Amino acid sequence: MSDRLERLHQLIDEHSDRVERFRHGELTPEEFRPIRLSYGLYAQLPQTSHLQRIKIPGGLTNASQLRVIAGIAAEWGRGQLHVTTRQDFQIHWVPIEAIRELYHRLQDAGISTRGACSDSVRNVTASPCAGTCMAEAFDVLPYALALDDYFLFHPLNLTLPRKFKPSFSGCPDDEAQGVINDLAYYARLRGDQRGFAVYAGGGLGPAPHLAKPLIEFLPESDVFLVAEALVRVHHRYGERKNRHKARLKFVVQRMGVERFRQTVLRELESIDGRRGDELRKALQDAVARYRLAPPRRASSRRVAAVEARGESYRRWVRTNVREQRQAGYSSVTVVLPLGDIDSRRLSEVASLSERFGNGTVRTTNDQNLVLPFVADHDVPAIYDAIAQLGFAESNAMHLSDVTSCPGADYCSLAVTRSMGVARRIREGLRARESSVEDLGRFRIKISGCPNSCGQHHVGDIGLTGLMVKDENGLEQPHCAILVGGSVGQGNGTVGRRLKGKFPEAVVPSVIDALTDHYRAVRSPGEAFRDFVARVGIEQLQKVAESATEPDREADARRRTVGLG
Repeated sequence: MSDRLERLHQLIDEHSDRVERFRHGELTPEEFRPIRLSYGLYAQLPQTSHLQRIKIPGGLTNASQLRVIAGIAAEWGRGQLHVTTRQDFQIHWVPIEAIRELYHRLQDAGISTRGACSDSVRNVTASPCAGTCMAEAFDVLPYALALDDYFLFHPLNLTLPRKFKPSFSGCPDDEAQGVINDLAYYARLRGDQRGFAVYAGGGLGPAPHLAKPLIEFLPESDVFLVAEALVRVHHRYGERKNRHKARLKFVVQRMGVERFRQTVLRELESIDGRRGDELRKALQDAVARYRLAPPRRASSRRVAAVEARGESYRRWVRTNVREQRQAGYSSVTVVLPLGDIDSRRLSEVASLSERFGNGTVRTTNDQNLVLPFVADHDVPAIYDAIAQLGFAESNAMHLSDVTSCPGADYCSLAVTRSMGVARRIREGLRARESSVEDLGRFRIKISGCPNSCGQHHVGDIGLTGLMVKDENGLEQPHCAILVGGSVGQGNGTVGRRLKGKFPEAVVPSVIDALTDHYRAVRSPGEAFRDFVARVGIEQLQKVAESATEPDREADARRRTVGLG
């Protein structure tokens, strides 16, 4: 066993000893809270069952690791798993007495939950198409994995004022959603030199902020240096008394962008003088160790027999299969409804990755799974295998592929059952699959409270739950609706909120009305966020209100706003 792995197992034992102290009443729940959170353990029911978050750095995992995760869910999590909006897995109903064995089993598979929650450097996310994207500058995965490993034992990790979220985007689509992260690296080429545009200070929650440009071009060798500088600035200047003001975004807001930039650059210069050569060498070694798993076999043919199959298959190919930069291969997206999958089917997906791909699977922050390196002539066969698992849903990252936080079904902070709303929306939209596809990529994102774990601020349509008292004084679930949110380097947008609070029962109709209006009057190729900016929030307010009225009034209203 390597010294590093031995140290990780030793830390698990030390942590598990503290868990036992809590179980025997030697630690209060308040004393135990930061301890359990440091390893990604959330209280679900007091002292009886917990939610365990499992970090998947860069969203990259392999078949063996997936089987271990599936086995843990089968043994201690009622066989159910959930993919999060930061590429993690979550398992509910975990008994606290299982923690020691659970963590050791994960660590033996090369998976650590250290820093999965708490005031720490969280899971480092990356584009799920990294290394395969036709349009990427270069593969960002080695850098994401290296940065996650760098902070695992970092002396400031687990002692920050608040969580710190990094991301790496390699392609123009910004599928790592860098703009909503504390630290975002965007891959760039300057001639033959690799580097990154660096943004900082993004984050959602009740006060959303989009990341600000920090460094126009950072040489790839300096990835560790700028991360070290930002973490130190966050540690030194972050709010310690009021957790609601403790994210890095509030440091940027308090200092102003230019003063913040100069503060970071001075820290960067100091680190460079003291440890620059050491950190550059550490990054170089880590990146050099990375090897993209070799594909099983290649083919010179594009997807075979597409026209000979039915429309469901053809639609799935159009929306869920993406050509790779490696000739003869494609990446296949497996849509997980609301991010949920059971342990049996996760094990089956692991086997499919070995049978048809290169034995790896990517988790996405849209709560799906991606199987890269599927030979093009195997696409029909993998579709049939996925269909047998019940996961051959098309329209990945389209209107019906709804993102949702767990909501009040699992989270003590949520005020509404966001997953129930998401299911009703999906059911209605899937009944008209062809009209879903023609809108192109379109994201509905739902959060059960203002904390925005479902990222509702950056959805094309975003919903956040709230409770409203009816005429009898009883609280009823409602949603606030935002329109026109998006991600992207330098051009992300926070959705604009429609006036009013919409009862959950009418939300699917409101979404139908808004998307039908978009379909009817958009300009060719116009993205929804640009459409919102062009037609104006007042027009969309009328459209939304028309969907809440009785049929006769709604018909008349639609005619007045150009829908009928």
